[in-house]
Amino acid sequence: MHEAYNVEWLLKAPTQVQFECVTAFDDTVLVGSKQGHLLVYNVNPKPGDTKLDVCLLRFNKTFSKKCISQLAAVPELEILISLSDGVISVHTMRVFNFPLVATLDKSKGANLFSLDVKRVTTLTGRTSVMVRMCVSVKRKLQLYYWKKDKFLEFREDISVPDTPRAIEWCDETLVLGFRGEYKLIEISKLKQEDLFPIKPQEPLVTKLSEKTFALGNDCKCILMNTEGVPIQNVPVKWKEAPEAIEYDEPYLIAIENEIVEVKTTDDCTIQQIALPKSSARYICRSKQGRLYVASSAEVWCLHAVPLAQQIRRVLEDKQFELALKLTSISDESEDDKRSNAYHIQNVYAHNLFEQKQFAKSMTEFLKLNTNPYSVIQLYPDLLTKPEMLHAKMCDRDSEKALLALIEYLTEVRQTTVGKSEWMAGESDSKKHNLMQIIDTTLLKCYLLTNDALIAPLLRLNRCHLKETEMMLKKFQKWRELIILYQTNNMHKCALDLLKEQSQVPESPLFGTFHTIMYLQQLGSSHIDLILEHATWVLDQNPEEGLRIFTEDLQEVEHLPRPKVLDFLLKVSPIVAIPYLEHVINVWEDKSETIHNALVQRYREDIVKFFAEEKNAEAEALRAKLLAFLETSNHYNPHMVITYFPMNSLLEERAIMLGRLALHENAISIYMRMLNDVGKAMEYCENVYQKKQEGYKTIYVHLMRMLIDPPNEPHQERLGLNTTPAKPDVEKALLILDQHSNEIPVTGALSVLPDSVPLKRVEKFLHNSLQQMLSERRKSQMLKGLLYAEHLQVQQKRIALQSQSLLLSETKLCPVCKKRFSNQSAFAKYPNGDIVHYSCQDKRK
Repeated sequence: MHEAYNVEWLLKAPTQVQFECVTAFDDTVLVGSKQGHLLVYNVNPKPGDTKLDVCLLRFNKTFSKKCISQLAAVPELEILISLSDGVISVHTMRVFNFPLVATLDKSKGANLFSLDVKRVTTLTGRTSVMVRMCVSVKRKLQLYYWKKDKFLEFREDISVPDTPRAIEWCDETLVLGFRGEYKLIEISKLKQEDLFPIKPQEPLVTKLSEKTFALGNDCKCILMNTEGVPIQNVPVKWKEAPEAIEYDEPYLIAIENEIVEVKTTDDCTIQQIALPKSSARYICRSKQGRLYVASSAEVWCLHAVPLAQQIRRVLEDKQFELALKLTSISDESEDDKRSNAYHIQNVYAHNLFEQKQFAKSMTEFLKLNTNPYSVIQLYPDLLTKPEMLHAKMCDRDSEKALLALIEYLTEVRQTTVGKSEWMAGESDSKKHNLMQIIDTTLLKCYLLTNDALIAPLLRLNRCHLKETEMMLKKFQKWRELIILYQTNNMHKCALDLLKEQSQVPESPLFGTFHTIMYLQQLGSSHIDLILEHATWVLDQNPEEGLRIFTEDLQEVEHLPRPKVLDFLLKVSPIVAIPYLEHVINVWEDKSETIHNALVQRYREDIVKFFAEEKNAEAEALRAKLLAFLETSNHYNPHMVITYFPMNSLLEERAIMLGRLALHENAISIYMRMLNDVGKAMEYCENVYQKKQEGYKTIYVHLMRMLIDPPNEPHQERLGLNTTPAKPDVEKALLILDQHSNEIPVTGALSVLPDSVPLKRVEKFLHNSLQQMLSERRKSQMLKGLLYAEHLQVQQKRIALQSQSLLLSETKLCPVCKKRFSNQSAFAKYPNGDIVHYSCQDKRK
């Protein structure tokens, strides 16, 4: 233990005087006695000596008629507050004998008070002081503030369950100690919160800062904040239950039986000072580094050992945290403080590392903003080859060290690099190199501790390429090696590795799945590489390989489709049709080339299946072709019809002839080559419903074909039906009756033979006449409505043209208040107002 304070006996009470309370500020000590006396001492070092010189300045025997229970001084306001005979009194320190200024009559019955003194330095350098006071009167708390030489109440009294034995202000919170418990009261909301019970004893409350305090509990001290939460897990433990506790940063000083014990807030014992045969009860702090301890008859002074001497000693004892705290309160310049603190922290961090407290060490390096390369150098194993590194990672300490380094480097990557002082002014190249070192080191750590974090790190693409490639190969991290190649655009290396590993059953990259996934993400700029490596995938599994070109990904959808189609036709024709169907049906491709290609592929496979006597497959595919020819509007019938044979696939040819508006030829195929009048009628109905070109005369062509079938000698040459067709007038008349409203009269009469009785076409003629009359009536009605509308428009025009207005030079514009000149354009509103044309938008 080092000595933080020197103790010096100061004085003894005058005869028949018993000290009851003590307070101090600067070099002044004020002592109140049980007899009501006030003694004021001045304490200064003797010239050329470390000893203190004590001088009694005042001895006021008439300060109070009763025992002085408590004293508190505010030197900036030159006032002294006392509690005597259960009443709070205010005295001025401007006059020698501290005469009474005011008495708080309402405080009668008080047993305790506490001050909250806030000192604020303004922009002009002037220090203003605000003083608040809490007075305990039985089970009430009275709250006052100082204004214009008197205390005024600033809110109503607060009721508490018992009489407080200890009170302390912490910002806007009152910390109260009762005989059996502690309580917090938030003043603004009057919110009361119980903390914890204690044994029946005198409570001790010691303020540490505006937000923290220490509470005594037998031989322990609990450190808490104003939220009622402990600020550290370990309490401060004393040798015995203290009589009183004071805080002199960074130390807690407690008065125990015949000793004064000095500890840090993290429960480190610093010093034990013996006070032989004393019964010290009081302790107060006058300024940083000086405290006074008093009994009923004596007073001692604790004055701090010079901080420079303390810092040297605690550094020898490797108490680095304490050294940092002492540095922060030294009277050195801010620059010197920062420099010394940096040095201490650096030594502290390295010492923690040597003590194998790796996590704490990394935390200190983060606080110091240390260059990460210097920290990495603490791990020489990470600079060796991977196989050596793997051999050395066998003990638990090494794993803990690596985990701490991982956490440190992760934090550095997120918050430090690019913002640190050691990177200021450095080039982008040096910053990149440092990030490369950090990420490569992280990779080495992950290889030895946590494989799952390797892939996310590699995707950031900042590791050293060659070194990372070597390590991943050594550890056989094939998935991660693929990511490395991918992020560095080394796609050929990645695909070669995928092909190689696809043949290794125990490899995580076995099979075609990973190659397919990789190729899907490359995009059209790598089309040649995609086609090169898709070949072996399609050879092994055509259906799975097709996913390279049909997956629902933007990169796949934007591949050049004609080039892909040519490739599939050469390498794996079996998947050409599924590819074209996907492009048309899913991606809604409307290009003529793709639609023509699908028709052609359908035709070729149908012909092939029929030749191989696979009739079921051929018919299923033919149904697809017929549906596609009917529904698609994007193939070129002029082009694709030339690929179809004349003696087969006649229904498909008929559909394409219909698209070319060659309806007679199409109907001829249905009736003369296929001998299927029903399909011919269905064809005509379809053309009429879709209103295709030539739809108005479609039924006329059907009737002509029934009444006067053409002679087609080439049918016999093609091996089709050679039986001559016979006229079927009755069928033609039936069509005439069924579609009388859809067949033009002139066309029907031109094809009907003269032998047909008039009575047989009476219904058709009647319906046609009724339709013409109806259309004529509609035309007449529309003509009448248009004429009536014309008359209304003319009437409105005449009414508008009959209006006039007089615009003289004396008339003013109501907007701009100017006259209308001869050249002025104007606008007239419905209510009759006339304004300049340019003013119409300004009028409200």
